[in-house]
Amino acid sequence: MAIVSLLWMPKLADKQGTKLCVLISVLGTAVAYGVQGNAYLLSGCAKETYTLAANETMTLWTGHECQVLTGNVTLADASATAQSGGTLECTPSCGNKNGVYFMIFGQILAGFFGGTQPVLRGYIAKISLPNMQLLKLRSTMLFASMQAGNFALAPIAGVISQFGLFWPWYAATGTAVLVLLFVLLFFKNPQALQALAVVDAEKGEEKEKEKEKEPPYEGVSPVKDHILWLMWCGYICIFMCISALILLLPLLLEYDSFGLLVPGDVERSRERIASATSMVMIPHGVTNLVCSTVGFLIVSSYIGDRNTMRIGVTITSVCMALYGFASTQVWHMLLLHGFTGVGLGLTVPAITPTLQRYVGMAHSSKAAQASAMPIFGGQIGQVIGPLIFGQIVGDSRDRLRMNLAWLIAAVCMLTGVLLLDFSMVMVNRHPVMKRVNLTSEQLKIMLSTDAKDQDDFVEEMCQKLRGMLTPGHADYRGVRVFSGVAQRFLVRLLDRSIPKLREDPEEHIEDAGIVAMLGGLHRVTA
Repeated sequence: MAIVSLLWMPKLADKQGTKLCVLISVLGTAVAYGVQGNAYLLSGCAKETYTLAANETMTLWTGHECQVLTGNVTLADASATAQSGGTLECTPSCGNKNGVYFMIFGQILAGFFGGTQPVLRGYIAKISLPNMQLLKLRSTMLFASMQAGNFALAPIAGVISQFGLFWPWYAATGTAVLVLLFVLLFFKNPQALQALAVVDAEKGEEKEKEKEKEPPYEGVSPVKDHILWLMWCGYICIFMCISALILLLPLLLEYDSFGLLVPGDVERSRERIASATSMVMIPHGVTNLVCSTVGFLIVSSYIGDRNTMRIGVTITSVCMALYGFASTQVWHMLLLHGFTGVGLGLTVPAITPTLQRYVGMAHSSKAAQASAMPIFGGQIGQVIGPLIFGQIVGDSRDRLRMNLAWLIAAVCMLTGVLLLDFSMVMVNRHPVMKRVNLTSEQLKIMLSTDAKDQDDFVEEMCQKLRGMLTPGHADYRGVRVFSGVAQRFLVRLLDRSIPKLREDPEEHIEDAGIVAMLGGLHRVTA
């Protein structure tokens, strides 16, 4: 259902506004948590009360769960004996699975209303661009908040569950209601933030100043954007790798070399593997949180986002391969998992700013839908990843197959980031990114006069000049340039035909007017 939510929630945000979409999502999530928290109420069976006289014995049926309400009654495996009389309350086994179905329904609701990640990414892009540093900071904070939630809320839920397994669901429902009120009162759509209030210090009057609007870029729809499809493929590979990390880690710890299995005691073995898995996750969570926030901002400020991403994927891919071929002790896993957290912490945040910058500029009216496409690929990767790696490992405990699975996971990670790296190259070459260096007035002139991209125009003119001077070309003008005199004459002719214009906007217009009157045959001087 998480995949389904990515199909309708971004479209709703683009058409009806981000605030309405977030409100619906939080409300649906609150209902889903409430449903799951109350699922236990529907899973019980009818209770029956029995009164026993002194020294009376009662046979208990298989599946009965009984508790003493009054008196002195001794419960054995298959009987209950009253010493001085008493009352029992018994619950027979009736096979009621309504609670399970209710829990599944709650999970479906949570997935159906859970597709807000691309919506929030698109929102951040709209309110941050063209300030790229602000976009990077806000995107990093969004990612850090998700990481901190995963790292901190699990222990909190564990403490709350000591008072009842339903209490974490109730706490989550209450939190969702508080978030709903916060969004309702304080959250604003990007359109409401377009107007900037400027206070005149002298007159004490508040004036409205609107941002200078640039003409929107009219390109292909998100579903026809080949750059987004390339990112979609990259996200599939990356999240296949992440799903492999979650699936294969406990399976790897089951091997004898780690010393966690207790012969003849399956439950004790499972407890030790679960404890080791939780312990291994601690260094991963800490390093991932630190490197995805402070570490990423510091490193990327020196070497850039793409180089930071390359360092991160190198660390992650090497560690992935070493999981299979170089880990035989728990401390090996602690070390490798910690470095994997470093690699992922440097890789994942580096992807978001470039993606959101491109989405905000190339698909400004459909930013949420465009942001959803790569995430949609990530959801697909999470679904097919366990299926693929489960087949690779198989039912046998063949260490060679396990090593192969980790190696393929490393290759998937490397392939995914290479696809994203190539997509970043395409983003930087995209025509919409050239608009960043143009003023609003220059952009309007470019669009109204049907001008070509500056780099493309310069390249086209270079090719045309080459054709004019090359014998046999369709544009050849008959000029023979084997003579130094002819060459110097052409240089002077070109130098005079393209005069030097002043760079100041007003002076530039004056010079252009003079060139137009003189036919471009004389040099304009300041």
